[in-house]
Amino acid sequence: MDVKPYPNLPYAAGLRTAKRCSKDGWNPVWKVFPLKMFRGADWAYLKVQPVWDDEQLLRELSKSYDRLRTVWRKWFSLRSVGYADHTFIYPQRVGTAGLSPSKNMRLRYFLHHPEAMRGRHEFLQVFTANPDLGVEFVERWQVLRIAIVVLIPVIFSVVLGVMYSGITGDASTAFTIAGYMTSAYSVCLVLVGVLNLVET
Repeated sequence: MDVKPYPNLPYAAGLRTAKRCSKDGWNPVWKVFPLKMFRGADWAYLKVQPVWDDEQLLRELSKSYDRLRTVWRKWFSLRSVGYADHTFIYPQRVGTAGLSPSKNMRLRYFLHHPEAMRGRHEFLQVFTANPDLGVEFVERWQVLRIAIVVLIPVIFSVVLGVMYSGITGDASTAFTIAGYMTSAYSVCLVLVGVLNLVET
């Protein structure tokens, strides 16, 4: 089977590139590039400096995403960045939306491991090619956090039911209380999910 290599890493991560990115000779004509970033309706500017490499750019993108979603959402939200779409002019994308899971994973890898792009300027060339385009952070559900949020109260209610049953000898009442706790928690979880959908 003939496997064709990707022309560059940004293309492999799902970003649309108008030309082949050079691995050297980075010499931008601008002094500061205002890169627009969006998370839903929230947005901010990232002032890209010409002395940056891709590592610095990816670090600043991650910091900017954290500022857009606030500290509370960073630690307690059930969602995180799924991918970043550079074909975006608010309030719509340019071209087709959606990327393959493998490309999404590559971009998340680069955002979590910016040191892999140290000394390179491929992402910089893509993000600064068109000042009309911004970067949209598209979020996805975090399976691990959802599992923790669901399983901990269920396990806690079962443990409480067993302990109450062991102390009082009344298994029926014990698991009625445990079931009520689980039901109340489920209602709260659904409410949080509805509020999250309304926000987005």
